[in-house]
Amino acid sequence: MPVMIALTSPDHGGHTACGACTHATCGAGCACGCPYTAMYERGRVEYIVDVEQRYPDEWLGFVIPADEDEFAPERGMLIAHAVDDNEVWDAITRVTHNQVVHVYFNGTLDTYLQWADSASNLSE
Repeated sequence: MPVMIALTSPDHGGHTACGACTHATCGAGCACGCPYTAMYERGRVEYIVDVEQRYPDEWLGFVIPADEDEFAPERGMLIAHAVDDNEVWDAITRVTHNQVVHVYFNGTLDTYLQWADSASNLSE
């Protein structure tokens, strides 16, 4: 499993998955187990462009901090990466309800189109 951070562990600042916080209220002071808790304080937020350089031709899954643009974030917390997109999607299902996540392929368009073509052939 490619999960980088146990999403309800002290590694990201959380204790339990309470589900009581919302995107707007969750932060370093709350006691929930979501990745927003202490993302910055624990040094988990990185520039996405730096992460992309480490994992070329892989699927990447990020939790986006509350202060970032949800549609064009510059920074995020990498929670999963893998060559197989299913592994990343499986990891993303473990993210609590109130997070903004981004999952995408970090490679060339040609490689992505090959993947898309093979995926469509499997569904036929």
